[in-house]
Amino acid sequence: MGKAYCIGVDIGGTFIKMGLFDEKGEKYALERLPSQALGPPESLLENLVQACRNLMEARRADEGRVLAVGLGVAGKLDIPEGRVVFSPNLPNMAGFPLAPRLKDALGIPVFMENDANVFGLGELWAGQGRHAANWIGVTLGTGVGGCLVAGGSLWLGDGLGFVGEIGHVIVDPHGPPCACGQTGCLEAHASGSALTRGMTQAFQEGSPMPSWLREAIASQSLTPEHVDKAARAGHPHALDLFRRMGWALGLALGNLFTFLGIQTAIVGGGVSEAWDLFFPHLMETLKTTPRMLHPTKIRIYRTHLGSLAPLYGAARLAWQGLQGRLGNSS
Repeated sequence: MGKAYCIGVDIGGTFIKMGLFDEKGEKYALERLPSQALGPPESLLENLVQACRNLMEARRADEGRVLAVGLGVAGKLDIPEGRVVFSPNLPNMAGFPLAPRLKDALGIPVFMENDANVFGLGELWAGQGRHAANWIGVTLGTGVGGCLVAGGSLWLGDGLGFVGEIGHVIVDPHGPPCACGQTGCLEAHASGSALTRGMTQAFQEGSPMPSWLREAIASQSLTPEHVDKAARAGHPHALDLFRRMGWALGLALGNLFTFLGIQTAIVGGGVSEAWDLFFPHLMETLKTTPRMLHPTKIRIYRTHLGSLAPLYGAARLAWQGLQGRLGNSS
C-alpha cells in the first residue's frame, strides 16, 4: 500500500494556496492559484476541484493516496453544514456549501475551519506554537484573522462559526470603515487592504508620490508590496500607515493580554513580511497598554512557517478529522 497524504488548503481574499502533507507533517507539493474572490462561487469551486485533482493524480502515479482535504476559509462558517456564512474578503461565497460540494466532486472527506484557526493548528503542529501553552495567533493578510490557544489546544468557543476574530475588535470607533460594516476595526488599520486603501486615499488627496506608485494606484493594481516598497524608500505616508498598523496591533493585543491573563502572541500572514516596519511601533504601544502586565514579560513571535502555516494547519485539520478528534466532515 502506498503512502497516505492529506491536502491542506488556505482560501484567502487574493489567492488559494494548497499543500500536500503526510501524517508526520512532511510537505510534498505546493500550489497557488487566484481565489477570484469577486467572481461566482462556482468558479472558485471549479478551480479548487481541478487543483486538488492534480495533486491526487500526481500521488496516484507514485502509488500514494490522498485521504482527505482540510480547508481554511476566511470568515464566519457553518462548520456542520460546510457553508460559508459571511466573509468580508470572499463576499460572493456567502451561503455557499463549499465543503460538501468539494467532497462530492473529489469523493473524499473534506473538513473546514476558519483560516486563522488553521493557522493556529499549523503553529501547534510544526511552528512556534509548540513552545507555549497559551497564546494569541494573528494573521495579517487581505484582512486580519485571529485564534486563541489555551492549554495547548485550539479554543473553539461555543461553536458559533467564529472565534478569535481579533480583526473585528474595534480599536478606534472614529477610525476608517471596515469591510465587515463596522468602523475602526483592527482590520481597517492593520491589513493589506488597509495599506492599499490608505495609500490610495493619500493619492486622491494630492500627496506627492513617485511615478511607479502613481501608476499602480491609477491602474488599480496597487498591492501591499507597493506600500512596503514606498515605506522603505522613505515615503512619509507609507511609513505612517505602518506606524498606525503597529499601534493598532499593540492596542488590540494589549487589551486581550489584559483580559485573558496571557503574555504571548504569534503573528503570521503575508503582510507580516513587513515586520521591521510595524513591529517597533507595536512594541512601543505594548509598553503602556497592558498595565497589568510588565512589558518585559510580553512575547511577540513571528511565525517561522511563513505563508505555509495555514497549509500545515489545514492538513492537520484533515488528519485530525479522519481520526475523529476535531472538525466535522461534510
